[in-house]
Amino acid sequence: MLSFFSKKKKILPSDFSFEELEKLHHQPFGTPGYITVSGRKFHFHDAQSFYDSYHEIIAGEIYRFKALSKQPFIIDCGANMGVSVLFFSTEYPGARILAFEPELPIYRVLEENVRNFDLQNVQIIQKAVWNSETTLEFYTDKGMGGSVENVYSKQAPQVVKTVRLKDCLDREVDFLKLDIEGAEYTVLQDCKEVLHNVKNLFVEYHSYINKEQHLDDILLMLKDSGYRYHLRQSFSRKRPFIDKHLACETMDMAINVFAYRQS
Repeated sequence: MLSFFSKKKKILPSDFSFEELEKLHHQPFGTPGYITVSGRKFHFHDAQSFYDSYHEIIAGEIYRFKALSKQPFIIDCGANMGVSVLFFSTEYPGARILAFEPELPIYRVLEENVRNFDLQNVQIIQKAVWNSETTLEFYTDKGMGGSVENVYSKQAPQVVKTVRLKDCLDREVDFLKLDIEGAEYTVLQDCKEVLHNVKNLFVEYHSYINKEQHLDDILLMLKDSGYRYHLRQSFSRKRPFIDKHLACETMDMAINVFAYRQS
């Protein structure tokens, strides 16, 4: 059987085999289903998205941080189906977790998973984070690429409500995750005056070929806010000078940014 392991301890015992996990990787895009974790069903809207999320979040522990409090406050922007929420809730059982997911079909999967695992320390909100409270057009690849910034061809947009993230950062935040498909620069610009309240910050930066790049602006913003940062590739071209491969129709690069305060 396959178990979810960290180097020091087992975190989420699962009831599926390695072979079953690998089968998900080869399912057609958009294949829904569930796997069993600790005797409970964890649902997914897309098998490939779960496969990728499992390897990055559970096996890779990309969001693990050192909590200095027994009751850390965690904000998850772009919670998707809830793999990250399950990780946070399991690893930091005393935490208060606030999670945002704007896309209604995926939000319903997230809602079901929160209910199935009885995650009492999780509050989920069906809104996108932004620099104001408003409504925005929202495009989606129906996997992991829902966005208010990236326009998909041949698709009529949905309309989603937004929340101003800055209003949620008026107190100490132990971990803030921003995986919001291109909206990260706009949101961080609005939040820069209160970033001193955030101890650990994860940002997935998205670069689109038809828009100005802002990675340098984000890094300078983080530096000015007193963070030290670490960069890791999320998506990039193997031969950037000649390759033309894109993700989500127009994305040519994605970089994971880990920002933290040195003790």
